[in-house]
Amino acid sequence: MPSPILARADALMQRRHLAAGDSEEVPVLTDAIDIDDDIPVLVDVAPQPAATDTPATPTPAADPATPAATLDTAWGEALAEELGRRIEARLLAEIPRIVASTVSELLGEQEARNKRD
Repeated sequence: MPSPILARADALMQRRHLAAGDSEEVPVLTDAIDIDDDIPVLVDVAPQPAATDTPATPTPAADPATPAATLDTAWGEALAEELGRRIEARLLAEIPRIVASTVSELLGEQEARNKRD
């Protein structure tokens, strides 16, 4: 048995199909939905289960004798150096193209101004 909502949508599509095909109107579902149908809506809020009162367990204090984990500074320095080298190489490769396109744009603008004058 199809749901009433799907049946309404199907009926609307059939009416739209049989109506004038040249019309550009957006089909609108005119049948109102009864509140008694108990259809969930996006604005409905489901009740949250009651939280049980559990005492917060204190986090154990760090043992001062245990040193904190340190990052491998040699690895970090090597990474930063490699990143800098790659950025520099890409910039050096792109600078001639950027300069050439900027110069040609500037010359084109100058030419356009000279033609207007």
